[in-house]
Amino acid sequence: MSKRILPGLLSILFIFSLTGCAADRAVRRQAEIDQTQKEFNWWPTDAKPAPVKDRTDAGYWWWPNQPGQAKPWGNRGYCYVYKIIFDYQADELPAPKPQEMRKSLVIKKIIKNVKIYFDYNKSGLRKDGKEILNRAVKTLGRNPEANILITGNCDIRGSENYNDKLGKKRATSVENFMVENGVDASRIKIISRGKLDAVAHIQDIEGMQKDRNAQFMIAEVEEVMMPYEGTAPAEPNVITQTQDNKVVEESHETIESSVKVSTKEYTIKKNDSLWSIAQQELGSGHRWKYLYQINKDRIKNPNKLKAGTRIIIPLE
Repeated sequence: MSKRILPGLLSILFIFSLTGCAADRAVRRQAEIDQTQKEFNWWPTDAKPAPVKDRTDAGYWWWPNQPGQAKPWGNRGYCYVYKIIFDYQADELPAPKPQEMRKSLVIKKIIKNVKIYFDYNKSGLRKDGKEILNRAVKTLGRNPEANILITGNCDIRGSENYNDKLGKKRATSVENFMVENGVDASRIKIISRGKLDAVAHIQDIEGMQKDRNAQFMIAEVEEVMMPYEGTAPAEPNVITQTQDNKVVEESHETIESSVKVSTKEYTIKKNDSLWSIAQQELGSGHRWKYLYQINKDRIKNPNKLKAGTRIIIPLE
């Protein structure tokens, strides 16, 4: 009889042991969250001088020697700093009240930076982007503690509202790919920057391609609560990475997909208008203004085109 009971007893003990391990992990996890929250309860701060952008990497150098007034924070040594993404779920929540605690993201350690590009006005993944994402899935498998923070971005064209939505669609495309390939959705956080980070002028076709991206970091990311100060903290939003007042240097790989833009020449014909050319070559007559902006040096009068003039047509 005892022999029949023993296997069941072992199973119960084994399940109890696993439950204990899971409980221990949960306790350790909560302790880490509490510690992170404690470390960053000083932010935002008006300590000066402000961080200085690193010319070669993603972070900032900071040596504040003037404590702030709102939240004093004195000199803690020469620091290397990374970003805090303040109120990262703002588009999903009601407008914040002053001093309301809002979810923010602390980037603790960057393992790999990845950026994939999108075609004009599109959120679908290109083949070259999928190849890079497949490699990212393997990296995540080797770094079980790492998460993915995905930021969707757009070029300068279009309204802010439209680009906010498009940026989120691009980030979501990446998220869906990762989940379909076995990455736990709980490890992924997405935000849209719309066209807030767009830097290329409308005549810079290649630059605008680079602005149309989903940029994500494979990183150790922690969620903390930070008070709403009336507006989001001014750039740069940062966290410290220090150890005994010494810089903690971290190396990480940056990977980008291919820039795919080109142009072709078009010779203006008799009775052509910018509207008709845009309709024929770009798929919409409404894009005639864009066509004019990138050909201002070739077109003297947009309302009266000169036959024989050669203009540039972007292939996006």
